[in-house]
Amino acid sequence: MLRMEKAILMYLVLQLCLSWTSNSYCAAQTQTDKAQEKGTFEICSSFASLNPRIAFHACVAGEKVLKPPLDPIVYDNVVLNNADGYNKATGVFSCTIPGVYVFTYSLLPAKDSTDTLLWLKKNGDKVNYIHSISTAGNAQTASLNAVLHLSAGGTLWVQLEKGQPWTGDNSLCFQGYQLFSD
Repeated sequence: MLRMEKAILMYLVLQLCLSWTSNSYCAAQTQTDKAQEKGTFEICSSFASLNPRIAFHACVAGEKVLKPPLDPIVYDNVVLNNADGYNKATGVFSCTIPGVYVFTYSLLPAKDSTDTLLWLKKNGDKVNYIHSISTAGNAQTASLNAVLHLSAGGTLWVQLEKGQPWTGDNSLCFQGYQLFSD
């Protein structure tokens, strides 16, 4: 609980730093001071004020038939890819700055898919899943979040294990952003 409170406090400090800054440095400390001491600058930089802000949002473009097993799903319509962590050719997010990240992925099964399963995978290991079981002709949508620590070089992706998701109108998406760095 104490670590979570520290994370929330650090997030609030980041917001304050970002509101003060007009460049890439925390306005609470001058550039000269940063070379001599850590203090406020260290708190601000731990939230990526000097590091690239890492965030991505990608969806499967158009109506496509995805055949399971598909490991990973390639989300080829990239809406946002700050710091280029998401690879639209492979469907894999690769971590360049270690820290805690928030990821979300979604599922809307195709109208005739009665049993559809997606897995979120970190470094090849299954983390959590969305499993939709319904009768043909019915729609059931779901999304799931995960808050995970990633080391530099760590990877994350979504796997289609079974069933058929609907991909029209950007309904099958994968997003992530860095909450704070180590």
